[in-house]
Amino acid sequence: MLSTLTSIFIATASVQAAPPVVTPADFWLPIGASVQAHNVDLMFNIINYICYFFFVVVLAMMVWFVIKYRAKPGTRIRTDGMTHHTVLELSWSVIPLLICIAIFFFGFTGYVDLITPPKNSFDVNVTAFKWGWQFKYPNGAQSDNLVVPSNRPVRLVMRSNDVLHCCFIPAFRVKKDIVPGRYSTLWFQCDIPTGIEEKNGYHLFCTEYCGTGHSNMNRRVMVLPQAEFDEWLVKQAQWLDEIPDDELYFKAGPKIYARCQQCHSLDGTVGLGPSWQGVWTRLTSPGGARFSDGKSYADIIGPGKEYATPEDYIRDSIYNPGKHLVATYGNVMPTFKGQLTDRGVDSVIGMMKHLDEFDAKGAWTKTLPPAAAKTESKSEQK
Repeated sequence: MLSTLTSIFIATASVQAAPPVVTPADFWLPIGASVQAHNVDLMFNIINYICYFFFVVVLAMMVWFVIKYRAKPGTRIRTDGMTHHTVLELSWSVIPLLICIAIFFFGFTGYVDLITPPKNSFDVNVTAFKWGWQFKYPNGAQSDNLVVPSNRPVRLVMRSNDVLHCCFIPAFRVKKDIVPGRYSTLWFQCDIPTGIEEKNGYHLFCTEYCGTGHSNMNRRVMVLPQAEFDEWLVKQAQWLDEIPDDELYFKAGPKIYARCQQCHSLDGTVGLGPSWQGVWTRLTSPGGARFSDGKSYADIIGPGKEYATPEDYIRDSIYNPGKHLVATYGNVMPTFKGQLTDRGVDSVIGMMKHLDEFDAKGAWTKTLPPAAAKTESKSEQK
């Protein structure tokens, strides 16, 4: 048995130098799509089979002993003095010890590999907040889902804006807690492109319960060939600048609202934050909603007041969300300072002014004029 186990662990070590392959999904594990997945799965399965083996051996011996040494009717019960079997006792002590040492050695080797990113890693800054993710790339581009290049190690440099979160990508076999006040990192390399379609991406979860909207933190990881990724990266950094001003609210607004919908509804549904339904009417009519300090919109918005226009108030509320709290709502909104540019804020304000053109999910219900639609089609083809 020892020779068999030794061969298994030697095979485990030799696999580390083998080229990465797709690990198919099985009863226990989902598909493995990173270079780390194969070794993690192999170690997991080896430990599982060791457990299966000893479970069967112990159970079989227990049943055999029960049958062989059962007390027959009329047999006198007797107790003999304690005896020893040195070989047997050494065997059941030494063999498990060697197995545990082997598991520790290969487990620790794998752990060191998982926490040590290669020097040529592509860095992505990740901010976790209640309840969403921000992925920021070296050229300033940002995205709601994670997009990475294939055939290249990627390092996520992660921080939390509020409470404890945890980044888990099952297909890559990587998972790391994100602790407020600290930076944490994890790395992976995926050689299997998925394309930019969200439905084809790998799942990314927050696996540390972080409050009411915890389930809204599910995202996708899209993997692109290097050339396609470079092209996407440039476009992602400039996408707001390429949208004409008069189309900003219905093209950029819904995309940005996707990051807000966890807390703010468009149809009046009560959420963690005030609904956007009728927000512009409340901002521009006398009185309006009340804040927790008793003031109303009319008290702070207008000529000579804290905010000259409703637009100024919306902008400040995005960048300093805890400054004025609408009554009955808590200070749970993270700041978007450094995440939304002025054009991004303009698109949100424009969407608020035209909410009658959007459905409850934030989709624009109007259609472009024929000329504009034709121009849009040509632009997408390019």
